[in-house]
Amino acid sequence: MEMQQQHPLVEWLIGQFKRGAIVTHFGYQDENDAMQTAGIAGAKEAVEILDNLGSDPRSALIPLLEDPDWSVRVFAAIYLKKTHPLQALAALNDIRSRCPTNAQWTAVRALGDFESGEPPP
Repeated sequence: MEMQQQHPLVEWLIGQFKRGAIVTHFGYQDENDAMQTAGIAGAKEAVEILDNLGSDPRSALIPLLEDPDWSVRVFAAIYLKKTHPLQALAALNDIRSRCPTNAQWTAVRALGDFESGEPPP
């Protein structure tokens, strides 16, 4: 199947990814492990399905680096580190320096993982 950003499945997966990112960060704020786990699982599942579509499927996440929600931005950057490292690292550094929410700490951790050689998801 040729992947196109306008394809309904891709749009649905991007929506699931965004919901997962937002739920995860609400879980961080509420210190709710179940919410964090559910959010991470939703985002991860969306990316796993996306990875099976077309060539360069994670490029569908690139527009999310500019999403108004910081948690969506940081999740997109984390999942783009493997395939689009320059854009992902630029976004993570921007989030680390400007983000007023707990997404900043997620970016700091993701940058630390990158610097230590931890493989990206």
